[in-house]
Amino acid sequence: MTNKLIAGALGAVLATTMSVSAAFADAIGYVDFEKLMGEYDNAQSFLADSKVREAELRKLQADYVKQIEETRKANPKNPVSANQLEKSLNDQLSVKVREYRDWSTSQQKTIDNNLQTAVKAAATQKQVDVVLSSQAIFEGGTDLTNEVLARLNTAQ
Repeated sequence: MTNKLIAGALGAVLATTMSVSAAFADAIGYVDFEKLMGEYDNAQSFLADSKVREAELRKLQADYVKQIEETRKANPKNPVSANQLEKSLNDQLSVKVREYRDWSTSQQKTIDNNLQTAVKAAATQKQVDVVLSSQAIFEGGTDLTNEVLARLNTAQ
């Protein structure tokens, strides 16, 4: 009998705790990041610019290799000039690669900051406390993707 009373009391406490927890639970939202990156104009522009710059670097590298090979063929008995040219061209290429990397990092940080700002603003507007990736949500939650995308593309 005592065990039944204790079990009943524990059940009542547990039910009360669950309903109080539900009343104070965080509102959850989610964002489809693949859709955002696919439809965010600045992200798409960055990807296109990256491809162009990477192609330019590959072409520059191929041109440098060709110059070095031609110098070696033209002066097979003087490897010093070819080695000096190779060092000079490698240094130039390293500078270009570093410039590309710095530009890319800067662009990515800007996109990330814009994304965070837009997510926070959409979450505040929809009174959402927690925002997750849509891949982490099985059921429920508020989809913020379109609101975030609209903010991103109008903030340009």
